[in-house]
Amino acid sequence: MDDARIYAIGDLHGHYRELRALYGQLLDEGLEPARDRLIFVGDYVDSGPDARLVVQQMIAWQRLFPHWGFLLGNHEEMMLEAQVAWDEDDRKRFSRWWSNGGDATWRSYAGPEARADPERNPLAVVDPAHLFWMSTLPRMIETDRFIFVHAGLRPGVPPAANDPDDMLWIRDEFIRSDYDWGKTIVYGHTPVKEPLVMANKICINTMPRNSGKLTAVRLDDGADAEPVFFFQPAIGG
Repeated sequence: MDDARIYAIGDLHGHYRELRALYGQLLDEGLEPARDRLIFVGDYVDSGPDARLVVQQMIAWQRLFPHWGFLLGNHEEMMLEAQVAWDEDDRKRFSRWWSNGGDATWRSYAGPEARADPERNPLAVVDPAHLFWMSTLPRMIETDRFIFVHAGLRPGVPPAANDPDDMLWIRDEFIRSDYDWGKTIVYGHTPVKEPLVMANKICINTMPRNSGKLTAVRLDDGADAEPVFFFQPAIGG
């Protein structure tokens, strides 16, 4: 499969309809799922209306196309930590997830008319297989020319030696840096209105908080090849 292409899709945050519409665009453009590689940069849950459907779709695609890549995002980490925090009766730590879009994720599993019971763990409504899937996700995927990571890398630190937290949470130190990791970093996490393309990095998180647009990028072979972008405007909450 020497002519296989690589695509990446930015932070989804529960936007299933936009995901399906953008995927349709990629198929029309020539994406061949069984041959080409599609990589997701994490943050499948929180804020948007259909986190359950998004995670369900990711799991189905991973089974169909095991050569695709699915990264862990900081929102999946917060969701997994919220489960532990509830079990340890640490409501303050639990609320870190809940107040950062976790309530929308809970509603996508519980139903639009559901009401949260303060005595019952909201995560009890989540399919355990979905939580397990999140727990298996890698923090970095590396190819011949690219490194895919949710948030970024610490300048001056070799990719494999990076702090796992930096891969999910770093912002300014990474974004402002012109450090050369030897490969282009493709990431999400930090919201931008338009894809950010620099000599050492490409950011594709263009749909924060249920607005903007979902972005995909095709990364062609060749050192001089320009990234090709595809967009799906937010359909609405």
